[in-house]
Amino acid sequence: MPEPLFHDLRRSAVRNLERAGVSRSVAMKLTGHKTESVYRRYAIVAESDLREAGLKLSALSDNSGGISVTAHEGRHRSS
Repeated sequence: MPEPLFHDLRRSAVRNLERAGVSRSVAMKLTGHKTESVYRRYAIVAESDLREAGLKLSALSDNSGGISVTAHEGRHRSS
């Protein structure tokens, strides 16, 4: 098995910080990322992350009697 590269370790750190719920600004400081665009390259979303998010959303909807969405008028971007 090859030695892990620095970027492999950095990617694992970003993924673990995201999963732990650490705020993006704190995670960026810890990993040394100066821009969000570069940070997002390391924040890879796994299938298990998507499943967990779906379960959390489902639990939220089960506990609160439904999720409400409110539309705001007058918030359209002009082209």
